[in-house]
Amino acid sequence: MPAKQHLPDSEADVPPHVIRQVLHLMASRGHSAERLCKGLGFTPENLCDAGFRVSYRQTSVLVRRAMQLWGDPAIGIATGARQTVVCFGLPGLGMLTCPTLGEAMLYLIKYQRAAGALTTNELAVVDERHFSIEVNTRFHDAELEPFFIEEIFVSGVEVARSMVGSHFRPSRLELRYPRPVYASAYNEYFRCPVVFNAPLNRLICDMAWYHCPLPTHDRFMQASLQAQIDQLLSTDAPRNDLVESIMNVLRASVDEMPGLAQAGAALNMSERTLRRRLAELDTSYQRLVDQVRYECALDLLRRSEMPLVDIAMATGFTDARNFRRAFKRWSGILPNQIRQGVPAPRLLMPERTA
Repeated sequence: MPAKQHLPDSEADVPPHVIRQVLHLMASRGHSAERLCKGLGFTPENLCDAGFRVSYRQTSVLVRRAMQLWGDPAIGIATGARQTVVCFGLPGLGMLTCPTLGEAMLYLIKYQRAAGALTTNELAVVDERHFSIEVNTRFHDAELEPFFIEEIFVSGVEVARSMVGSHFRPSRLELRYPRPVYASAYNEYFRCPVVFNAPLNRLICDMAWYHCPLPTHDRFMQASLQAQIDQLLSTDAPRNDLVESIMNVLRASVDEMPGLAQAGAALNMSERTLRRRLAELDTSYQRLVDQVRYECALDLLRRSEMPLVDIAMATGFTDARNFRRAFKRWSGILPNQIRQGVPAPRLLMPERTA
């Protein structure tokens, strides 16, 4: 049986910043975050994990659910208006180190995926008096395109106003989709002319804003802080959202790992289907179990002084000897070498049957 075609919209490659804001928005009207997340492979608690990532597929399903419950078609504007520079995470901190608003925008675009963007964004000079931010959706989805375009433009304007003042406003907003029934909300928020059915999604701004200085800039600290942020933002290749969901299940019970059938039940999937889906992704359940145990062991070795026997128990082993043997298979080194400062390699253990 041929493997299914790889689906890019299932790559768990962005932080869940948009999902967090949608859930906050929905909670303000009494809607349950747990219900909105049901069946998506994560819980609201997972959203507090700094390393947690989601896919476009997961986000789009949750947004559709929220749109049905919200009842106001301008939900994209409401979501974007909740964003602050802090919501962008480390890229937001990097923006604050920049000398001008334009350079801060370029920095954010450089790390747009790490900032949670579900669109592709570019900054370009239009002419000697104007620059633009052009936005395109990553996947064709006519129903949700307005939401994602609104969210990214509104959040960008919201952050710009927080950095240089509430008087910031673009020169013009151009949107590819037809004029919606709530078009007046655009004029009210952006305070500039809005053109619908345009060739591109563009926010056009006066060049004076590009050169507007930021009060948070420190020329002595900019280089060193950005170097530290750059290092922290260097990440591995994205995981598939199914893989990420399984690992969330496993992380919740590292000391007593659920079997394949239990993990499948948690994801509303049969054992046979789950095994097949993982094979199509060129991995296995045992591989993911070992990955989670290895991550947990590394964390305990680095951040605690727990004896090896306690770390062994915490990672699902009956004694320290079995833990050492497994750790050597995973990494090629012994656990004590991690505490001696030896860099931890990636998981090396070959596939084994659960």
